[in-house]
Amino acid sequence: MTIAVSIAAYRLSTGLVETLTYADDGFTTAPTDTPANAYFEPRLSDAPRLSRTMFDRAATFGASRSAPGEISLVNEDGALDILLTDYAVGGRTFEVRSGTTGTPFRSWTVVTVGTLDDVKAVNGNISIVVHDRMTDLTKKLQRPKFAGDNVLPLGVEGTKDDLKGQYKPRVYGAVLNISAKRVNTSKLIFQVSDLATPASAVYDNGVSLAKGADYISQADMLANAPAAGGYRNWQGYFRLGSSPAGVLTADVSTAETRAGSLMQTIAMDAGIPLSDINVTDVAALNAINSAACGVWADSEATGQQLMDQLAAGIGAWYVFDRNNKLRMGRIVAPVGTPVATWGDDAIQSLSIREAGIPAWHVILQYARNYTVTPQPAGSTTEARKAWLAQEYRQAERSNDATKTPWPGAEELTFLTQLINEADAITECDRLLVLYGARRLTLDVEIPLSELGVADLGSIVSLATNRYNLNGKPLLVIGMDGGADYGVAKLTLWG
Repeated sequence: MTIAVSIAAYRLSTGLVETLTYADDGFTTAPTDTPANAYFEPRLSDAPRLSRTMFDRAATFGASRSAPGEISLVNEDGALDILLTDYAVGGRTFEVRSGTTGTPFRSWTVVTVGTLDDVKAVNGNISIVVHDRMTDLTKKLQRPKFAGDNVLPLGVEGTKDDLKGQYKPRVYGAVLNISAKRVNTSKLIFQVSDLATPASAVYDNGVSLAKGADYISQADMLANAPAAGGYRNWQGYFRLGSSPAGVLTADVSTAETRAGSLMQTIAMDAGIPLSDINVTDVAALNAINSAACGVWADSEATGQQLMDQLAAGIGAWYVFDRNNKLRMGRIVAPVGTPVATWGDDAIQSLSIREAGIPAWHVILQYARNYTVTPQPAGSTTEARKAWLAQEYRQAERSNDATKTPWPGAEELTFLTQLINEADAITECDRLLVLYGARRLTLDVEIPLSELGVADLGSIVSLATNRYNLNGKPLLVIGMDGGADYGVAKLTLWG
């Protein structure tokens, strides 16, 4: 088994992008192959190990963890010094393949595709650092900030004394009782989102205000006040007709409120191009759970923070796969036709990491109140007062029978951004079934050549009599895609 790596690199001296090719055992591709007549120089010391874990007991939804490695090239003769001085690799792609020399290179197994960060010299070797693309989602979203240049009574950017330099708010989906930003103190104009997302309801210290006709332009909003005690919208702004008695809050909803589509939008706002997002996954996630949910990005926020909040509501995961594409799906009990089955002849090691203790009680929190108000206006209804006093509502489901074999059965709590009680109850029921049964977590090693299309989120099975696993559908929740020794190390769950 030969391991080969292809690296796209920008040559500073020529201004051209070149493909650099290395292998652990040198070879040249055939004239009829793709690429043709390419010489893979025998300098590859270590291929990158891309270890990814979908979830463990600490987190069963949200962003998957990844630990990308480095591409290590032998440079004892100094011939590769030029990589440090005349090439730029940051942000460019690489591909690792494994196969047998003499067979067409284009048919070799693609181990991983990724992006590079930097290059450095380490102990006589050249080390090319692999970029962990999940870190792209941990950066602050590049949302606009308030200019603070109002010349009162005009303007909607605040002043240097209040909003200047602060991030403008942004709504993704449906959110409840958010604190509006006062962007013009003279005209009583507030903003709930920097996008064209109007408020569906506005409250003054808990009391609902009367909604007037929407404005047709910013100029219209600045020139015409609503009736006293009311408000009027223009895009993500609203203007009051009279000074508020207390805290101004609003309910806001974008046209799209499904978690899958919202996660896609946030990823794109974080800089992930649509071409690098598996839109089939997004559509499938929307179809599985179309419940209304949402998050409000106020002040600093990262893509991962917002996506994790949405993912929690429907038990979703997301990860960059070994082809460097953003995938997402929902954690369910493994069912269906396996994409691969490995027998005892392929299994090099097998061990049970955890048998697991089922849950007997599930609590799901939903309908987040972004502005807890313990003392609203006296005219507020008792039901509204009770709602305003709590940050979340709560749905619960239990199965006491689980405690008969497992007296130490767990109680699980999930914090979600779901809006509606019915959706929360449905998800709570699903979670009790999912976590109310024993689920095995196991580690297995197979030859890399047997991996096929299996990746995180795939359903696989084992043809073995060990641990009563024969034919049992299992979910791939962890994968070490390193090409060293030709072994794929998988973590399976089910």
